[in-house]
Amino acid sequence: MHVISVVVWFGGLIFINAVFIPIVEHQEATKLQVVLGTQKRFLPFIWSCFWSLLMTGILLMLLSPKFLWFEYSTLWSKLLAIKQVALLLLAFFSWQTVQVFSKMEQAVGNDSDEFEGWRLGLKKLIRRSIFWGIVALMCGAGMAVS
Repeated sequence: MHVISVVVWFGGLIFINAVFIPIVEHQEATKLQVVLGTQKRFLPFIWSCFWSLLMTGILLMLLSPKFLWFEYSTLWSKLLAIKQVALLLLAFFSWQTVQVFSKMEQAVGNDSDEFEGWRLGLKKLIRRSIFWGIVALMCGAGMAVS
């Protein structure tokens, strides 16, 4: 379940960043309701994956014989700490994404550059989420081999 949540969340973010957004920008269709609806539809998947990751991560952490409370002397525990910080940052970026997306929906009717500014902010949040997701994946891989 932990791995499936990671695949859905970050696979979706990478798809949006590497495939969906470039196609939409090339066709100059960033304000279309279909585009906004598609992105909005992905937000509940992010939150369901977050809660699934959180619950399964806590179980995996507590059931591991390597886990000791507030002990950061081993490589495994240091990687776990980095992974936990990454998850907190990802939760914050996901919350920001929801806020930015609501601002985009409000600005879609305006002819000003407000929508474009929010759209660029959303792209940055997606890229930050991908970066920290990769950091968390690398930490998880390091934990598996240490």
